[in-house]
Amino acid sequence: MPLFDEHESQQAYHDFALVYDEMMQGIDYPVWAEYVLKLYERYAPPEQVACAPRSILDLACGTGSFLALLQEKGWRVTGVDRSPSMLALADEKLRAGKGPYRLLEQDLSRVDVGEQFPLVTCLCDSLNYLLSLSQLQEALDRVYAHLLPGGVFIADLNSPYKFQEILGNNTYAAVFENSAYIWVNSFDPASGRCRMEVDFFQRHQGELFRHFREVHWQQLYRPEEIEELARKVGFSAVESFGALTFQPARHDDERVFYVFIR
Repeated sequence: MPLFDEHESQQAYHDFALVYDEMMQGIDYPVWAEYVLKLYERYAPPEQVACAPRSILDLACGTGSFLALLQEKGWRVTGVDRSPSMLALADEKLRAGKGPYRLLEQDLSRVDVGEQFPLVTCLCDSLNYLLSLSQLQEALDRVYAHLLPGGVFIADLNSPYKFQEILGNNTYAAVFENSAYIWVNSFDPASGRCRMEVDFFQRHQGELFRHFREVHWQQLYRPEEIEELARKVGFSAVESFGALTFQPARHDDERVFYVFIR
């Protein structure tokens, strides 16, 4: 497995923003939004659920598709991402909607927006991009600081099963109307780290495509590690579910949702 390169990790999602929405069209954002809100209403204090207008902080907000849905529902939305390219696209979506919003370029482990929220989210396995337990703890510390007492943090992570059996050392490819990719994984079971080298192709004009390459790194985290870190940070409880369900995660679930309660 190639050695970790911090520079190539920092460049991830720079050009990917150009094709991100087309390649993520398999994500049913309305279903995700409804699921997140049901989790929030299930675990948040009733007085916070009843408060209006409600506010949300979405970490690693990407191109803002999830935030735009919450904005439509009357939430005051704040998004944080480290990619200026992603934030530029998010700004276009949120500017076209109705309601206040803020977008900030910040790193997950150093978030500081000067406000506390009843709901903080971090979706689409973004926490897996934090490559050490210390980085993950720093991020959870920042989340805790940005939650109101009794507030809820909802995040999903790729499961150990997905790292070992789906990502692994496998190669994937897909073709869309205006883009395509070839995705080569290198997974090290000893460290739990996965290197993903992705060749992207973006339609430039007619049948002419622009090629660019990004390298993404993700870290496997086991449920017991996440729960232990949550206790260290000070969260009062942590619940976990199979993706988009209210059932305990199974061994072969590819994605696990966590609810952290301050």
